Amino acid sequence: MSKIAVISDIHGNLPALEAVLNDIKSKQISTIYCLGDLVGYYCFFNEVVQKINELKIPTVLGNHDDALINNKGVIARSKTCTQILKWQLENASASTISFLKSLPTHLEITHSNHSIKLIHAGLKDNVDEYLFDVNDTYFENHQLNEDLLVSGHTHLPSYKKLYSGKTWINPGSAGQPRDGNNKASYVIIDEGLNPEFIRVSYNYALVIEAMALNGFENYISEGLKTGKKL
Repeated sequence: MSKIAVISDIHGNLPALEAVLNDIKSKQISTIYCLGDLVGYYCFFNEVVQKINELKIPTVLGNHDDALINNKGVIARSKTCTQILKWQLENASASTISFLKSLPTHLEITHSNHSIKLIHAGLKDNVDEYLFDVNDTYFENHQLNEDLLVSGHTHLPSYKKLYSGKTWINPGSAGQPRDGNNKASYVIIDEGLNPEFIRVSYNYALVIEAMALNGFENYISEGLKTGKKL
């Protein structure tokens, strides 16, 4: 039975990414997609980008990725995010910048004869729109032609099947869960477009320690213990 895995919002959290990739491999799933935000928040961002690039995982542009390469690291609504991204910009490798600049804002794929649209955020703004819920009117207004929309950005695992038959899935965040569960989150999608949300334990203490060593305040990484938003 053919299945695909979708990961999102890794945010420089290499231990979480590695745990998720190992879990996907253990389930013998070879096709993986990523919904962006490889950078931001945590300090292993070059390593995360390198890993995604090495494995040739198709990836879309996230808002933190976009801010890093197109807005000098500035996310206007968050001083904390801007502080971190400016540090990352100073420490970004040439290959990291090059890879992020190559990312599209959306991907359209086919899985088991179903059409799927992959974006980081929303249909109105692929890079920086928060979708906490969807309905058929929203899909119609923004001309979703595909059977399934998969989006990230909120860090909250979500699933909804609409009256039209269209489906929406959010895999949650691998690198910074915000639903009160501190385990890394991703989703497996089967041939019928049914989601299986997976949670994976990882050593978040490595991230907290690395952030402290790089001079960042504890509050930025403490949320990894609780799985709650900063």
